[in-house]
Amino acid sequence: MKFDLVIAGVGGQGNILASQVIAKCAMEAGYNVVNTETKGAAQRGGSVLSHVRIADGEIYSPLVPVGQADVLLGFEPLEALRYINLLSKDGKFIINTAPVPTILANMKVDEYPSTEQIVATIKEKGLDGYFLDATKAAKELGNILLTNVVMLGAFTAVSDVLAPEVILAKLLTMVNEKFHEDDSRAFELGRGMISKEG
Repeated sequence: MKFDLVIAGVGGQGNILASQVIAKCAMEAGYNVVNTETKGAAQRGGSVLSHVRIADGEIYSPLVPVGQADVLLGFEPLEALRYINLLSKDGKFIINTAPVPTILANMKVDEYPSTEQIVATIKEKGLDGYFLDATKAAKELGNILLTNVVMLGAFTAVSDVLAPEVILAKLLTMVNEKFHEDDSRAFELGRGMISKEG
């Protein structure tokens, strides 16, 4: 068994927590796991790319090679576009369509394209996946910080590498108990968003 996941977003979106939840679940299931991040000014809204590699054999590199990711979770659309080349032609993407311009875009160093342009460019690549407004869904639950949990739930609806209930249970051990109810609702909402799309 070999499974490669990349999570692309910007600092503060919670993608590192999401990658750690998946990595810990895989380790507890007895797999070899490598989980690493590449960051650019992450605390200040810079690019963050998480790599999670899971296998029952040797893992020779901490980074997912180009064209090998089974799933790409894009917490932010431009960051997803930036790293879409990591996705295998047989892989699946889940991309949150709500933009969070990086610090470079806000400083006008980078030009930020429209969401429509980003979606069209990704669609041209002929890859399979889903575009969701996970941020809007999180806001409707009352907390934009639940976006990463919505995305984590959506992930479990496209990949059966780990059981959804195992991932949710692990997440709940890693967050404050007062958020458990909201996190559980956000997780199930993310799963449901994929079911509706599918």
